[in-house]
Amino acid sequence: MYILGINAYHGDAAAALIKDGEILAAAEEERFNRVKHCAGFPTAAVKYCLTAAGIDISDVDHIGISRDPSANLHKKLLFAAGRAARQATSRQLKTKKDAPAAVAVGELEEALTLQAGENGNGHSARGLISQIRDRLGNAAKIRNLRDVLANTLNVEPATIRAEFHNIQHHLAHLASSFYVSPFDRAALLSIDGFGDFISTMWARGERNRIQILGQVEYPHSTGILYTATTQFLGFPHYGDEGKVMGLAPYGEPRFIDAFRDIILTNNNGGFALNLDFFRHHNEGVEMSWDGGSPVIGRIFSDEFTRSFGAPRQPGTEITARDRDIAASLQLRLEEVSFHTLRELHDETGLTDLGLSGGVAYNSVMNGKILLNTPFKRVFVQPAAGDSGTALGVCFEIYNCVLDQNRGTVMHGAYTGPAFSNDQVQKELDRFGLEYTTHDDDGLVQSAAKDIADGLVVGWFQGRMEFGPRALGNRSIIVDPRRSEMKEILNERIKKREPFRPFAPSILEEYTADYFEQDHPAPTMLMVYQVRPERRLEIPAVTHVDGSGRLQTVSREVNRRYYELISAFHKLTGVPVVLNTSFNENEPIVCTPGDAISCFLKTRMDSLYIGNQVTRKPKTGRGPNVT
Repeated sequence: MYILGINAYHGDAAAALIKDGEILAAAEEERFNRVKHCAGFPTAAVKYCLTAAGIDISDVDHIGISRDPSANLHKKLLFAAGRAARQATSRQLKTKKDAPAAVAVGELEEALTLQAGENGNGHSARGLISQIRDRLGNAAKIRNLRDVLANTLNVEPATIRAEFHNIQHHLAHLASSFYVSPFDRAALLSIDGFGDFISTMWARGERNRIQILGQVEYPHSTGILYTATTQFLGFPHYGDEGKVMGLAPYGEPRFIDAFRDIILTNNNGGFALNLDFFRHHNEGVEMSWDGGSPVIGRIFSDEFTRSFGAPRQPGTEITARDRDIAASLQLRLEEVSFHTLRELHDETGLTDLGLSGGVAYNSVMNGKILLNTPFKRVFVQPAAGDSGTALGVCFEIYNCVLDQNRGTVMHGAYTGPAFSNDQVQKELDRFGLEYTTHDDDGLVQSAAKDIADGLVVGWFQGRMEFGPRALGNRSIIVDPRRSEMKEILNERIKKREPFRPFAPSILEEYTADYFEQDHPAPTMLMVYQVRPERRLEIPAVTHVDGSGRLQTVSREVNRRYYELISAFHKLTGVPVVLNTSFNENEPIVCTPGDAISCFLKTRMDSLYIGNQVTRKPKTGRGPNVT
């Protein structure tokens, strides 16, 4: 039985395919079309999944998408109408659950136009009409997924025999962190911006069922708080929240009282925003989800300026105020999230936790969960953001809808394309590069020596990772003992802000020797404190606050990467390498051609691609070359 899951018409469009409960393939669209956080429909990702399985779309039994236009529809329409036409809501807008998009748009246009005439704000009303039309237009596409797929794959709709499913956004998130976890029973939390009018949902998972226990609805959202503050701090792009997380340790949380006023917790484990600080609920925010990189308009209101001063302009100096705002935001996110988690534990009595949603990419918060809540084990979905809902859709259909037993545990995230040595050699020949070929042992020994000698090594092996982290298959690797490596990587390859940290990959069995916690972190979604006595040993991966966003590497999950780190360990006595994603201001490389292009346009020294090695001329090698 084949099941195809899709995340579409939202950031990080993706597709996943399972067979009889086993993951065959999963990938983000951005890796194929090279557009960061690509929205729209995941055409190339769907084609990849089918090709990886060796099947046609006609062989697929079930197809699902992580959106349900009918979910919370009544609340959506009431809120939209009330925002721009409060007086018109008394006219009792009655759009039925299955009404055509055009009817809903017409009714809302009527309400909005009436309100615009009463308050003279025609421009704002027209903007909101346009936003609603876009949302409902996307809803129409979701309802006609068979036709969209047929057009995408150039087949007749009748050839697609699959049954179609709409899975509510946060249920897909919860499913993605439970059904592939090692837990038979677990407390579950999905926390992000918004999806299907919900920002946060918590639940209890047991065997092949998920029981929803509570939720936080629009317009309240920790994800919105983090994004709004990220924008205020001068980082305007979709996905920039991680920059603020990296900036936070440089500041002091002197604005924590202000942030405690901006977001308040309540007794049931939820929270509420002080909406005076935001625009999304009242004025609306322009958003674009039409195939390119998502664009989100300004979310924060003028109240931010009254409280904190003028917003930082992108590209200008980062001040002490900015660093302190970042520190205060991060602390308040942790306070609110731990409040929810403690309440969830009290309600379920469980000590295993499944975590998902875009906020679950906050690895600093994740690394403190075991220290600040009663939970003992945590599984964070490797693709915790919206791309991972494609996988959650597959397992919600398989385990719950179809009542099939669980069996798969997602130990890593290696679900993308792989390439043979013959394919690699053809690409190297096409680029006119000289290369040598090694056996498996010779390859890792050569790479380990390059790293120990201070070279910047591109490492392209096996199946591409699913989610935002390079986990040793699409990585750039350097020596963590050399403090100058942070500056070298930023100058020569990454071209990013100098305050952002780099990650350590460590042999799993040495985790407790180097870090103050030893809970496995195989997908680089936990930040732990480096032991004080080890910080000078691995300065390139120790952040300013003494922490590291680690990846624990086991032989069972990634044999070749484990052997590389083991070879480096034998040479240096250090079982750690610095691992950063193989890219330069673009999505992580997918194909050998992508990797070679990135290698050639940056100042990497050597590229280990399959069993082949190509090098830059000796005059361009070494960390001290300018």
